[in-house]
Amino acid sequence: MFQNSRVRCYIGLGSNLNQPLQQIKNAKEKIARLSDVALLQCSSIYQSKALTLDDEPQNDYLNAVLEIETTLDAESLLDVLQQIEIDQGRVKEKRWGARTIDLDILLYGEQEIKMERLIVPHNEIEKRNFVLLPLSQISSELEIPGKGALKKILQNMSDQPLKKVGEFNG
Repeated sequence: MFQNSRVRCYIGLGSNLNQPLQQIKNAKEKIARLSDVALLQCSSIYQSKALTLDDEPQNDYLNAVLEIETTLDAESLLDVLQQIEIDQGRVKEKRWGARTIDLDILLYGEQEIKMERLIVPHNEIEKRNFVLLPLSQISSELEIPGKGALKKILQNMSDQPLKKVGEFNG
């Protein structure tokens, strides 16, 4: 469950149901209170259009990224994040469906992880402006394992409008 050293990780937060701004702030506070985690930085909070697999309308998403250090291994961190999702009322009904909170391990150190329940760097990270922009706000010189320099990826990003809507307090 635990590692010997601390690993720097980036966690993506997203919500478009049940007061999304409060959902994101609640999740950030729960992550910050974990005994095996040190919260280092928080991006701004951004609003983006929902990605859908069908034409079902959804509310816009609010997204942010946290930079943390943890002694948890990747799977244990995933377990903790999924418990926070459950505690905040997340129900997984369909892929890319509306949700109260979505917590994703975007990066786990410099590792590339491919397991049935966890892929790191997060699958399709290089296609998601709502992840890349907040990530670059807190760590612009980041190298994404197997994908390249974050700055270069952002230059090749298709236009997905984002609107900065807030900051975390404290």
